[in-house]
Amino acid sequence: MPPSPAPAARVPPSPARDPSLLIADPAELILLERQGLAFGQQLGAPAEDAQSLLTSPRYASFVAVIERDLAELSSRDGVAFSQFPLDTQRLNYVFDPKWLRSPHARFQLVGVVNRLDMRFSTPKECGQLRLIYRLSLQPKGRPVVRLPMTVNVIRPLPMGPGASCGAIARQWRELPVSASERTVAVGRMVTQLPPMSRLETNFQNLHGPGTPEADDHAEYVLRAFDVRANRLIPRPLLNTPRADLNPAERKALTDWMVKSFMDIDAGRSVIPDRFLATRAISVSPRGLSRPANRVFSSLFKAEVDSRVFAELPYAKAKLVRSPRGLLRRLDGFTCTGCHQSRSVAGFHLPGEERDPNQTFNALAVGVSPHLHEELGWRARMLASVADGTTFAEPRPFPEHPTSAGFYGSHCGLGDPTFADWTCQTGLKCRDSHHDEVGYCAPAIPTSGDACENARVVARPGASGDQIVADPPEVCQGQSSDAIPCIANRYGFPLGFCTVPCAQPGARSGSSVCAPMLVSGYEQVCFPQEDPIEDCVRKQGLVAVMTTRTCSVDEPCRDDYGCSRYPGSAPGTGACVPPYFLFDFRVDGPRLDR
Repeated sequence: MPPSPAPAARVPPSPARDPSLLIADPAELILLERQGLAFGQQLGAPAEDAQSLLTSPRYASFVAVIERDLAELSSRDGVAFSQFPLDTQRLNYVFDPKWLRSPHARFQLVGVVNRLDMRFSTPKECGQLRLIYRLSLQPKGRPVVRLPMTVNVIRPLPMGPGASCGAIARQWRELPVSASERTVAVGRMVTQLPPMSRLETNFQNLHGPGTPEADDHAEYVLRAFDVRANRLIPRPLLNTPRADLNPAERKALTDWMVKSFMDIDAGRSVIPDRFLATRAISVSPRGLSRPANRVFSSLFKAEVDSRVFAELPYAKAKLVRSPRGLLRRLDGFTCTGCHQSRSVAGFHLPGEERDPNQTFNALAVGVSPHLHEELGWRARMLASVADGTTFAEPRPFPEHPTSAGFYGSHCGLGDPTFADWTCQTGLKCRDSHHDEVGYCAPAIPTSGDACENARVVARPGASGDQIVADPPEVCQGQSSDAIPCIANRYGFPLGFCTVPCAQPGARSGSSVCAPMLVSGYEQVCFPQEDPIEDCVRKQGLVAVMTTRTCSVDEPCRDDYGCSRYPGSAPGTGACVPPYFLFDFRVDGPRLDR
């Protein structure tokens, strides 16, 4: 294994396991399900399988909306009618609506999240408690398969006497240290809250393969619902404008942006409903370099060019210092922009694997870098509310929750808004997509690092944007006759430096030797009746390669997930493209779908 440069100084861990903000430990979540927090119990269903959930009018009305979305989005050119048999003219596969009605499907609780920080959007409440569930299947004779869909049940956090939020903030901060006592306390607190008021969902409606000029790509549908008369009714998405605003609406929204500038800077602005979408579609990979994830930048490019936003009071702002910074700030507050900012394949809380012994197709870290890093800011807000003090720290950009500047952090490339988004010593700001923001990376790429910058050219349709790649770079430690950089076309966004290695689990600096699937494994093994883990082994479709190590405090770069490997310690893993994990794609092995 080639040597790796000494890693830059690590950022102090943020409180990712602070139960006053987030409960994500699978063992605790299983106990909480038994204490009344299971998905079916929130909906009033008699059992937890999806077929039984349909007896709940709330769930049935939710499924009806999703089925209509899927019917519409699946009718586009290039979308396959089914995964099997393979159709080489239609390689974009879609979410199977039958999963939402299957007796073999259920929604697993993957997180309990205290969102007192959402008070700005719920002025008559103290924010929200969010119960996050992930759809899973139990195929006969196979391990549980998790699917790329999460559902968020929202319970209001009520105000106390005098319209104060201090009491409920202190209640969360004073949870018991013991996990068993804590689950009892949380279960009791939740049952005392007002009933479910809203539901939100984020699910992958489409996944397609990489090509010489396109990414291994995916689309995600984002929707929100109100509870009305025991049904779920679509509602406007918070701070997410429609992409088809007419000129008069654009002018009115421009006026709102100018008037609300200081609230936008602080992160407490709420766009009027008349401008908002009820459905949005985010795309992956490449985050905010994708035009579809930047609705404000797409709507208001002409206004920036004509200097409509040039004279705003940037000198008084704490974060936004330029017109392009204003649009990126607003883009990050949309559902599409936030879900594609430092996420894991479009999700911020995909959840940890419940089976601690599973290493094949298993995620090692169940929270996104964005969520993990923003917990520090949320903790400071919670403490301020509990103590009754004024909290004036603005909400950070979703893609830049801390100023640590460690590996993978986003950094500025010249625009005044991002001038203080810098990198730690030993790292440089990599101009990965030639826009306002790059990410912190070694000056000379080594194992697991990017080696192929690119430009994104917007292109309509189901097959993703066009990717115009720069010439690949030579990676450190590569021999002259080795492939210096695995290109994006093979499913590695921004390319991937690696060399073969002999000892799985062996580490050197920031590198680890780990098994990884070889390009083409889907076409060979997905259609087979054999278990996928047996097929890839028999067909020689597993390579042992160097990549970066990872953990919750040492995250992967954008568009990579932290995967377990045989022998990896709990909470640690190897960085791989997330669509190499079948749990993050709608298509998959025949036996598991």
